[in-house]
Amino acid sequence: MGAELAAGSLAVTLHRTMARVAVRVEEITGREGVLLPQWLVLTCLAEAGDLAMGELVAGTGLNDSTLTRVVDRLATSGLVYRAVDPEDRRRVRVSLADRGRTLHDRLAPDVEAVERELAEDPTAVHAGGLPGP
Repeated sequence: MGAELAAGSLAVTLHRTMARVAVRVEEITGREGVLLPQWLVLTCLAEAGDLAMGELVAGTGLNDSTLTRVVDRLATSGLVYRAVDPEDRRRVRVSLADRGRTLHDRLAPDVEAVERELAEDPTAVHAGGLPGP
């Protein structure tokens, strides 16, 4: 009965689905050295424009310390800019650099195609991917 419960568990199903999405998205973004958390930040900025770090936490679901490391890596790679908010000097705002916008725009159609595929068939993975539910 324990295996039946685990197989039907919403938490287990969601965890497996999230892992599949990460694998599939990183098949695309990884060619450019971009991991899923970095892609989440690039996508959030591409959709919303420049954001304060707190807004990026809310938009990406990443925790503060993870987001700080991700933004640091993206800034070092020249994909985003960080600047002190002129209206509140305690806040840092993040925006896409031209290089980040170009990268996002180039990869987004392939990522969106994978997302559509996974929405239609959540068990879809490439060879070497994760086992089904």
